[in-house]
Amino acid sequence: MFFLLFLALPLLAQDLDSNFETMLTELNRNRFDKALVNLFPIQSMLREKTGGKFPELDAGERSRMREMDNTSAVLSTIALLRSQVESKNYEPASVQAMLVGMGLSGLWMRVPAYQKLNFAKEDLAADDPPLRDGALKKLGYAAIDASEWELAKKTAAELLASTEKKPYIGLDPGALRHSALTIRGLAELGQGSLVVAEKTLVDSMKVRGEIMIRNNGPNFRLAKDLLAKGRKQAVDQFLVLVGESVWRDSAKAAEWRKDLAAGKEIDFGRYNGGN
Repeated sequence: MFFLLFLALPLLAQDLDSNFETMLTELNRNRFDKALVNLFPIQSMLREKTGGKFPELDAGERSRMREMDNTSAVLSTIALLRSQVESKNYEPASVQAMLVGMGLSGLWMRVPAYQKLNFAKEDLAADDPPLRDGALKKLGYAAIDASEWELAKKTAAELLASTEKKPYIGLDPGALRHSALTIRGLAELGQGSLVVAEKTLVDSMKVRGEIMIRNNGPNFRLAKDLLAKGRKQAVDQFLVLVGESVWRDSAKAAEWRKDLAAGKEIDFGRYNGGN
């Protein structure tokens, strides 16, 4: 879904009014994730207008960061953002866009896992190929978060089967296979099958990497959960493959392997990947 979104950003940026209206609609029905998707084209336009300059926050704006924890605050900030975009005050608008993004992300994190799972099921029912692959991926991770292990494995299997179709007309197949195997491994781990989860972790990097892996990197969630259970050998094998992958930050894998060998805790941090 994000690959298609990336391609569509120039087109979407031409109709920002539609993005604002849809963002408000999704916000009012607690679909903070979809509201974020409609914020992306607005942010893209602002980055272009400001030359990619990172928003600079004054003391008052930094204070507002802590207040972006409720729908009312996000709604009022969207109104201010829209006003600034319409008056072409792009630099202050970029600050408001950042605050809106933080608010929507925080609100989405607080949505209960069962509700996110229901939303994911609704999205899957509504999406046709090739968007269906993105919806399957979303459903798989939502099932993991809700501890619905069998549903997660079923979803992973369907996603794998979809990427094996020839000719394949969906999203980045290598990245989707990586996602499907990560979901399957997390489900196996949730059911106590550590050895199967370890093998699946390693297999998840034996995929043909394409643009999504290159830009977003692998998903380290399964590796992190296995490390928490002391399963270092499989994680080391996984990191070897990460280091050999097309990921643009693949050199980090060597540092993590050194930390792992030294018995240090690995902090994947911002490198946790979006796949």
